[in-house]
Amino acid sequence: MRKYVGIIKSGFKVAIAYRFEFFVTLITAPISLIVFYFLWKSIFEYTGVGILQGFTFTEMVSYYLLNLVVGFFTWSRIERWMEEDIRYGHMIKDLLKPVNYFFQAFYFELGLSALGIVVQAIPFFIIGLVFFDLVMASWINIAFFVVSLLLAHILYFLISYIIGLTAFWFQRIEGLSRAKKPIIHFLSGGLIPLTFMPLMFQDISKFLPFQYIRFIPISFYLGKYELNSMFTLLAIQVIWVLLLYTLAHVMWNNAFKKFAGAGA
Repeated sequence: MRKYVGIIKSGFKVAIAYRFEFFVTLITAPISLIVFYFLWKSIFEYTGVGILQGFTFTEMVSYYLLNLVVGFFTWSRIERWMEEDIRYGHMIKDLLKPVNYFFQAFYFELGLSALGIVVQAIPFFIIGLVFFDLVMASWINIAFFVVSLLLAHILYFLISYIIGLTAFWFQRIEGLSRAKKPIIHFLSGGLIPLTFMPLMFQDISKFLPFQYIRFIPISFYLGKYELNSMFTLLAIQVIWVLLLYTLAHVMWNNAFKKFAGAGA
């Protein structure tokens, strides 16, 4: 485990080198939240109702605030790095290291995320409590939210990693990489809560992993589910992690054979 701790430290040091980007987010994120605040305030005032699709105005503001916080945890650029490593042959030196490539990449990005948690997520959460009346959840909801958030981080990384593995066959995956973020953002409820979507879309989303990246963790915090349902949804989230990890493992074995067969 000591070698992976070193990898986490390396990721943290790289993040510090690009710390300006993290601090800029502290300015842009509140601006986007203010836009959503007045947008939904206008919608609630225009409709004249206290609840829209199961959300009060305060809960809706809290949803978007938590959506931004969750976004600081659920991100990954591993597919871009994998594409470059595969195209230019840098993958070889990584394979020679006495560490598993998957866990090497995962812990490195974990180190990158650590600075974002300290510089972005925690201060922004405090801003939400002070200025935007963030809903205060019970300790059980916070516990489920934290566990689900950690699993969401792993889910997002696995999806990015699987996309990165396709570079072994396609070489260039810039299009997939660019499409990944907006597609996941939309399907996970990052643009609008999934309860506002048509029922058919909601039914389909139950068979996909994306809602467990944003919508489910946020709903845990806001207390939208009973305790039994939260345990069930958390179990499904774990199953998705295991399924995607298995898929990534199978793809890696086939990709490695192709890579070695090419003379690497």
